[in-house]
Amino acid sequence: MRRHKSLAAVLALACTASPAFAATSTTAEIDPTLKERLKEELRQELVDEIKAEVKSELAAEGATGGGVQEDHWAEEEWKWEEPVKPELNFLEIDGYFRFRYQLFKNLDLSTYSTVDGQGPFAAGNAPPVPLCIVAGSCKEANTLGGANMRLRLEPTLNVSEDIKIKMQIDVFDNLILGSTPDGLPKADSVPLVGFTQTQLAPSDGVNAVMDSIRVKRVWAEIMTPLGQLRVGRMGSQFGMGILANQGDGLESDYGDSNDRILFATKIANHYIIPAFDWAVSGPTSAFHGQAQGQPFDRDQRDDADQYILAILRRDKDQEIKEKLENDDFVLNYGTYLVYRTQALDSGQFYAGNDPNDGPGTSAQVTRDLHLYIGSAWVKFLYRKLLLEVEAAGILGSVKNSVVSGRIGDTDKPFDIQMWGAAVRGEYKFLHDSLTVRFLVAAASGDEQPGWGVKPLTNSSPQAGAWDGAQQSDGYIKNFRFDPDFKVDLILWRELVGMLTDAVVVRPGVQYNFTEGLGARLDLIYSHAMYSASTPSASFAANGTNDVKDDAGTTVTQRRRPAPNLGLEADLRLFYASEDGFHAWLQYGILFPFAGLDRLLADGSSFGGKTLSSEIAQTLQLTFGVVF
Repeated sequence: MRRHKSLAAVLALACTASPAFAATSTTAEIDPTLKERLKEELRQELVDEIKAEVKSELAAEGATGGGVQEDHWAEEEWKWEEPVKPELNFLEIDGYFRFRYQLFKNLDLSTYSTVDGQGPFAAGNAPPVPLCIVAGSCKEANTLGGANMRLRLEPTLNVSEDIKIKMQIDVFDNLILGSTPDGLPKADSVPLVGFTQTQLAPSDGVNAVMDSIRVKRVWAEIMTPLGQLRVGRMGSQFGMGILANQGDGLESDYGDSNDRILFATKIANHYIIPAFDWAVSGPTSAFHGQAQGQPFDRDQRDDADQYILAILRRDKDQEIKEKLENDDFVLNYGTYLVYRTQALDSGQFYAGNDPNDGPGTSAQVTRDLHLYIGSAWVKFLYRKLLLEVEAAGILGSVKNSVVSGRIGDTDKPFDIQMWGAAVRGEYKFLHDSLTVRFLVAAASGDEQPGWGVKPLTNSSPQAGAWDGAQQSDGYIKNFRFDPDFKVDLILWRELVGMLTDAVVVRPGVQYNFTEGLGARLDLIYSHAMYSASTPSASFAANGTNDVKDDAGTTVTQRRRPAPNLGLEADLRLFYASEDGFHAWLQYGILFPFAGLDRLLADGSSFGGKTLSSEIAQTLQLTFGVVF
């Protein structure tokens, strides 16, 4: 009690000292600067006296009470001073720089015909073969190579501790190096592009199909006492990413972005996340070249609205690390439920491919679309074992399948029944240096011609076509994995574009020579759900299966469509440094099986000729800097 009384007395003296000093200084007309300095010196003398008195009292108490620790005074002093909060950086920037060189050989599998102009690839898309092969002037040139780059910036504006604004901005997004010389657009100073001296900045519609800078996402995050509110255009991710994948990996090329408002709260260790998406708004009132304060949606009835509910149990990385170190298991799981609806559709607006075209309501068609989308995910970790599963499904109906037209135009309805699933596992040996892993992924399909990557196009596909409309039987059943869910280097990533209508089995092994240096080998076996979807279905469409040999003689060949697509081997050598530098060299080779062989139609100049698929290869070198 003695100490507190003396402290109170000294504090009272300190409080009264300043006014007295002020009066004295006014009388003597002391210079203001000198006055402030004298006041500060007096205040410091009083503080020193207080410290000395408290220390002497503590020492006296310590002599009778068993001793006092040295930090007691520091603790008492801290009570007098306002804690200093760590400074909040207003701007933080994350992201990466990526450079890739890619070399592809024989990606048409030797099944592209330079005579009839047909190939196994989707209608309207150039196959991945050199242009001179199409012209027929260099049939032996079957190799493509080139480099591309991307700078991804992900800045965060820390408005306060509870409010953040985040963005994703790509600079030179997968820009092919050498694609914007100063001869494009044509310039008199560069009569031949071989005379080019520099590269120009990419400009959409001028010398490239996209601008130099692309702002992909902007959203705000506001922390409230009940949870976090997010609003804006943001990435969408769930589970393993077979359905919703925001594509944030260093190798990703796509990424799902949604115009969304969501609220996330935590109840009983589970995140409860309701959300609403503006999936489609239809034409707006904005017109190019006409200034407007605020454009608006032209019609509510052609909107596609999406209602979401996600429930997750997901531990933080540090929590997972602590559990595994304590020999405990980790079980994370969740479900992602979506309902999407659309009454009308401005199909003509989208088919016209002109954002400056604002059609009237007479250009709307009845769509009556209803989709029920769901995904379930489970991840289990224990010691050196990891198991992860995700299963997704899409059910729904479309009452009118007309792509574009005017009000009253109709086409037959169809139902949607899709499912997809993936299971992956890994186990680590030899102090985590050796990892054995596997992946099994399956996507539903049907017997309609083609993979169905682009449904409702190529409305009358022939058996053996690479792609097709899929809905002619009244259903669309092929589930399409998100393109950023990558299973290989060649077949599904480059030729098809995404996994669909097939089962993939991928065992693999990885060995780390050091913490950042290692090698990985994956073997990928692909099997079609339905052989009728493969290029080999062209054999069954030929009726008697009469084919011609190399001499032109007709030979009856009984051959059935085959579901076996191929075996691919992907080898990867990688290095990663502690300061964010990544490099890897990849080699992939695809050994195609009978499911990728093709029979040319009888109406072609090579009618009845079998095109046997041949080996395809790729070599890729990637450098990345993550920050």
